[in-house]
Amino acid sequence: EGSASANGARQPPPVLPPQFDNRTRQPQPSMSVEQAAKPTFSITVGDPHTVGNAASSHTVYSVITKTTSKAYANPTFTVTRRYRDFLWLYEQLHTNNPGIIIPPPPEKQTVGRFDANFIESRRMALERQVSKTANHPILQHDADLKTFLESDAFNVDIKHRDRKDPLHGAGESKGLMSSIGLGGGGGGKFVEHDDWFHDRRIYLDALENQLKALQKSTDTVMAQRKALADSCADFSTSLHNLAAVELSPSLSGPLDALGDLQSRIYELYSRHAMQDMLTLGIVIDEYIRLVGSVKKAFEQRQKAFHAWHSAETKLQDMKKQQEKLLRAGRSQQDRIAQMNADVNDAERRVHQSRLLFEDMGRLMRTELERFEREKVEDFKSGVETFLESAVEAQKEVCFWLHLDLRCYFD
Repeated sequence: EGSASANGARQPPPVLPPQFDNRTRQPQPSMSVEQAAKPTFSITVGDPHTVGNAASSHTVYSVITKTTSKAYANPTFTVTRRYRDFLWLYEQLHTNNPGIIIPPPPEKQTVGRFDANFIESRRMALERQVSKTANHPILQHDADLKTFLESDAFNVDIKHRDRKDPLHGAGESKGLMSSIGLGGGGGGKFVEHDDWFHDRRIYLDALENQLKALQKSTDTVMAQRKALADSCADFSTSLHNLAAVELSPSLSGPLDALGDLQSRIYELYSRHAMQDMLTLGIVIDEYIRLVGSVKKAFEQRQKAFHAWHSAETKLQDMKKQQEKLLRAGRSQQDRIAQMNADVNDAERRVHQSRLLFEDMGRLMRTELERFEREKVEDFKSGVETFLESAVEAQKEVCFWLHLDLRCYFD
């Protein structure tokens, strides 16, 4: 289990189901009270339009939210956001929720960012990001998500919040991360002692490489399909031009019909290439970025480990100084009292940092299991749509070809 297969690809470590005895298992309720009370979110990112002048133009989107959550003033509301606002949300959620896999926004792009196809693919990626975030059982309660979805004065609110209270909306985790130094980088070399996390990290590296290879192949197929569509358009134009100079109606008619058929095939292939990008292509791209979010959670766990052991080292140094002061006797009473307080504070930091590291480990196990379940569902849906689109396109071409043949060659 978790070993390399015959073709060299490493299989993911299995997620073992809980053990039970069929003879003693009792029927379970279809839905728990907590699940029934869980708020629901339906979020649409739409109406992309360009604003600003030629020097500072950017695309803004309408974010429409429908929710049953009582944390919001209304059940339905709409705000406008630009790409950098979605990026802000991603970074804030990472800071606020160490160990959680944060749904990522699409990559930033400067060339071709106003192209219609690019805007549509980005719109869909942003919608998936916010929808997955809002339906996450932990992230849906984050105050920064609430600000993003609901605030009509978003830029003013986030600037005022950062200036007034740097820890607003972060909960206890962000304050704890800052207090033990987890917010920064650093730390020595990390050696993973947990086999489960070690196997998962190897699996994630292999998954990322395979997804990138799949993305490259998919991009090639889409480019070839688009090139074929362009060739059909050129072929259609040539047929129509030939039909225009042909004197025999018995030949010009079929040539015109074949030109029309090639024109429809061009439209079909162009539409098919776009649909592939917006179904399977966008899922592949999303999961490459999601693997990056998983690795970022791994890095946070490593920082928590280093913060814990750094706090322990400082505690040991303080205890050595405390022992020296105690041996010095009464002449050091003032310093002894202060040192005792410092040692107690250091012990508290060690305890907090150890708990954070352990809690992050438990949370990441749950998150990685969720990641695997959603990956299977998303790819299954993407592949099914991809295949259905290919079959329907082929049927459409055959129908047109059969119809034209009957009209002109019967």
